[in-house]
Formats: sequence, structure tokens, C-alpha cells
Amino acid sequence: MSAVIANDRLGLGIDLGTANLLVFLEKKGIIFDEPSVIAFDRESGKIVAAGEDAHKMLGKVHSKISVVKPLRNGVISDMRAAKALLSYVLGKVENLTEKDISKTTCVICCPSEVTKIERDVMTDLATKMNITDVFIEEEIKSGALGAGVDIFKSKGVMVVDIGGGTTDVGVISFGDIVLSRTIRKAGSFMDDEISKFVKKTQSVEIGELTSEKMKIELGDLHAEAKNVVNRYAGRDMVKGIPKWVMLSTTEVQSVLIPVFEEIVKLIMGVLKDTPPELSADIYKNGILLTGGCSMIRGIEEYVQKRIQVPVKVVHNPLTCVAEGTKYLLKNRGDYLVNPLQL
Repeated sequence: MSAVIANDRLGLGIDLGTANLLVFLEKKGIIFDEPSVIAFDRESGKIVAAGEDAHKMLGKVHSKISVVKPLRNGVISDMRAAKALLSYVLGKVENLTEKDISKTTCVICCPSEVTKIERDVMTDLATKMNITDVFIEEEIKSGALGAGVDIFKSKGVMVVDIGGGTTDVGVISFGDIVLSRTIRKAGSFMDDEISKFVKKTQSVEIGELTSEKMKIELGDLHAEAKNVVNRYAGRDMVKGIPKWVMLSTTEVQSVLIPVFEEIVKLIMGVLKDTPPELSADIYKNGILLTGGCSMIRGIEEYVQKRIQVPVKVVHNPLTCVAEGTKYLLKNRGDYLVNPLQL
């Protein structure tokens, strides 16, 4: 297998995230970085909106429009919607024809513990778009490369990717994953837990966008976080009328901490099975955090205090996986070649 893509082939990298879709195109960089949401007209089947515009429509549309999230827990749950979303994105690229797409080498990033069937579905997605040369790689490997880490050296690197659908923990050495674990508890799960908390404590039902907003605005894992109280709107479950709810940083923290305890247990489990020499490297170099939920305030301090290992959020947690695909495209599965030096 060639280490470098042939000159007549265009490199395409796809970070198929549950929350966000990022597409990297060779020579153009990241061409799309928006929510993984698409809206259809139910009668005609035509695309009404995609990305950020479709995300704003969640929970707000009438019966003639269907708003779909093509991915769930890090894997494709709706093939038609996923194909339509990617086709829409590539169709927006200037001077990119169907012939160009068919001559593309495509890398799709996924959680490390997806099944072979789930990987085959991702490959099938590319095939349906007339892309013949496609391969699947792990998000943690691409994320480390995108963050500027040389994973091809003789040192262990631990990456914790806390995304929308899954939390992925892996140890990388000499260009490949030594061991990894995945749990399906991440950003979307946290949003659901916040929604359940508000429903249980205040008898108010809130939407998906509101619970996500609560997490972003009030999420803080610092031991002595400043207690901020914000006001949000929802629907009174008893009277069925709109109602304001007051939610505090302390309340959101009480919802988030059990989820992050599960993530810490996952990290501890991987460290327990890590060979001693690689453990020594991780202790010296620290743990890298990637993904959208690594941006929650106080996460470095929280994880570091429990594991007693240095923890650092990468400088580009949202885009590092997509940015890392350019190195995976150079490398194309040849682990003897360091794409950072090509």
C-alpha cells in the first residue's frame, strides 16, 4: 500500500461526529464545520437546510419538515440522511465535480471500538457517493496528529476524546493504537441528563437546544466554582404552558460529575492495562483531552486530581480530528512512514 496518495487523487477527510460534521479537503483545508443535522421537506424529499441552519430548527418545525441527526453514539443511524448531508457539503465546494469526487481518496474517522458492521456502513456511505478509495481510521489517532503530536516516536501518548456521542480513550505508540476503550457517554448523554434533572426537580420540560445551552453556560467542574444562576424557558408539565426555570452552576455540576466519574473510571481502566514503559511516558508527558466536552471549565483540574497524572486540553479540541486527516491521507496505513516528515 502506497504511503502517499497518487498525484491525480484528491484527499478527503471526514470527521463524522455525533454533534458536528467536519470535512477536510486537500488544498482547501476544512470546508465544513457545523452540526451534523439536516432538514428535509417530507413531500418532495428535498433538502431544506443543513448544518447550523438545520440545527436551529430542532424542536421548532411543523409536520411538513423532518429534521434528522444522521449519527447516534458515534455511528451512522440514518444512511440516507448521512449521504444527503455529505453530498450537500461537497456540492457547495467550488469547482468540485462528481468526477473529482469519484477520484477522491477518503478517510473517515470513527470511535476506536465501533464494530466491523458499523465500519462497513461508513465504507458503504463513501461507496454510495461514488468514492472508490476509502479507509477508516480511529478518531484518537487523527486527533493526536491534528493537535501536532508526533505519534510515530518511541513514546506513549494517551488521548481522551470526549465528543458528542462517545468518549474514546486510547494509548498510541509508534504510529498506532496499543489499546483503547470506548463508552457511549459524552455530550449528548450529558444534555439528556440535564433535561431529566430539570423535569424531575422543576416539572418543566426543556428542549434539546436548551439543555445543550445549559451545559455550555453553566458547566463547571472546578471544586469551588462560582455559583451562577441563569434563567431558561421550557414547558410546564402540569399546566402545559410556557414557564421560566432557574438553574445554577451547582445543579448542573451535580448532573455532570457522575458522567465524568464514569470517564475517569474508563481512563483508569486503560491505564491499568497499559504496559509499564508506556505508563512511564504518559506520566511524564501527560494525558491529552480532545473533543467538544473537553472545553467544559475545570476539566483539566478535575481529571488530574483523580488520576494524579498531568492533563492538558489540546489547543484545537473541536477541529483536531479533521485537521489530523491530512496526515492520515499522507500516511495511508503505512505505519513505517511518518507523515509529519513528508
